Amino acid sequence: MSGMRAGLAPAVLSLALAAEGGAAEVVILKSSEQPGVRAVVDTLRRVGAAHTFSEFDLGGNRTQGERIAAGFRGRAVILVAVGALAAQVVRAALPETPLVFCMVPDPAAASLTGVARVAGVAADVPVKNQLAAFRLVNPRGVRIGLLHGAETTGVIDEAQKSARLVRVVLVPRLVSSEREVPAAMRELLSGAEAVDAVWILGDPVLATEQTRRFVLAEALRAGRPVYAYSASLIAEGALASDGPDPASVGEQLAELVDRLAAGEKAPLDLRVPRAELVINKKIAGKLKLDIPADALKAASRVF
Repeated sequence: MSGMRAGLAPAVLSLALAAEGGAAEVVILKSSEQPGVRAVVDTLRRVGAAHTFSEFDLGGNRTQGERIAAGFRGRAVILVAVGALAAQVVRAALPETPLVFCMVPDPAAASLTGVARVAGVAADVPVKNQLAAFRLVNPRGVRIGLLHGAETTGVIDEAQKSARLVRVVLVPRLVSSEREVPAAMRELLSGAEAVDAVWILGDPVLATEQTRRFVLAEALRAGRPVYAYSASLIAEGALASDGPDPASVGEQLAELVDRLAAGEKAPLDLRVPRAELVINKKIAGKLKLDIPADALKAASRVF
């Protein structure tokens, strides 16, 4: 059976492992119900149907997360952490427990790479690809403002290098809490140095619905488009997203769970999910932006 696994689809692999006694108790811990989480988790549960799942929402509360994690101490489970907070909590509370993670902006900084029985799926597609996609959708969007918290500083460093390659200028603003977002947005959207577009990262500081909607509303009021990390923000008013396909993330999580359930212990490479470019033509119309035909052709979905 082991020689056949490489060619099996994720769902078939899960059933094959179950037949070998590889079914596991899988505990899903979500940092919060931010955009894209539900689709990822639903795909994981569907593709990994051979396993038994339980699911917990930390609600952005570390203390609550530590209390939930403590309940699994000493139990033979595989943990799935969705988001940076969940990953941090379970690594601290249950360091010996097999862990699969996703939606963690900087896994290396969180000490999640090169660790035995720890595997994950990257939070984003390569930054250079995202910026190139945004430039394709909005060729005049040369100056791109972005808000970020301390946890995504490493992503900003990488993005600055990639920006030069696709001929855009990034204007980052560090915000330590949601309270600092309004002032940062005013800086980005007004004055002689105003940006052409705003880029929302998958950052914990920006995860709440209230903050996202504020950023989207302020940008629209100023006549600026918003680029997003998840297609779920398109419905909220973003112009374009070039983020991970949630189905791809869920499928890869399921495969990694299967491999840990089958007994793999060596560190596994960080998986890179498929990307999906999603465009909101209705928002483009409101902003009087013409989306190039090449961008529409390249899009996975157009609203």
